[in-house]
Amino acid sequence: MSKTVAFLGPEGTYTDEACYFYAPDDERIPFASLGLVTSALEDGKVDEAVVPIENSLGGTVIEVVDYLITSKNAHIIGEILLPIDHCLITRLGVQLSDIRVVKSKQEALTQCREYLSNELKLAEQIATTSTALAVIDLKESDDRTAAIGPRRSAELAGLSILKQGIQDRQSNVTRFAVLSSNSSVNPRSDKTSIAFDFDHADAPGLVYGALSPFADRGINLLKIESRPTGKGMGNYIFLLDFEGQIDEKHVQEAINELRKHTSTFKVFGSYPRATGLSVK
Repeated sequence: MSKTVAFLGPEGTYTDEACYFYAPDDERIPFASLGLVTSALEDGKVDEAVVPIENSLGGTVIEVVDYLITSKNAHIIGEILLPIDHCLITRLGVQLSDIRVVKSKQEALTQCREYLSNELKLAEQIATTSTALAVIDLKESDDRTAAIGPRRSAELAGLSILKQGIQDRQSNVTRFAVLSSNSSVNPRSDKTSIAFDFDHADAPGLVYGALSPFADRGINLLKIESRPTGKGMGNYIFLLDFEGQIDEKHVQEAINELRKHTSTFKVFGSYPRATGLSVK
């Protein structure tokens, strides 16, 4: 049965690409902002949502994490690892020497700084709200303008890819989370994400006490980071990813020990861990 999946639009964004890999045969619905994507899921207007949650260069997408902390309905049910492969996109027939303006999202311009400095040092760089929008705008631009964006955006717009893979670092990868209001755990799940903070934020040995139950049971921690709670200086919420399914006995034992020290505790979800990059 077909499902509806929300993503950050318009069509041609990297999120669209990740959503296409995840649900090629389902109804994919673009929204203009992450807030609208998460609201659609929270209000039951869509079955699932694909959202960026972490980039290998830029780190955690705070807006998504904050939503997961406060959401009453959303659970992570899967993840997608998508290589970020920036393309220099132009109108048909344009040559590199013709280009005097390059448009894209600021993050993309920054990630292609070396290429732009070497090959297009005279071109003006203009930041836009989306890589895909920069590409769409090319259809109304002149032959002096280029855009940096995903290959899919060029294909959808019928434009030319002058150069592919122009990012400074070839290891640029974004992790996308698949969210659902369905809390049932996939039996293939082997990764769990949680968030927590402490009753007494300034007590000694808090982090050690929180993590030692996992080490004692041989549970591998995949990621730990902290971010401010917004409740004042020195107050942090911790984000933890680890191997294992939430229903497994040794995982439950570790979590029960952790919860003795916490005031806020939230399971984002147990889900199958991505084992490789999603490539077309």
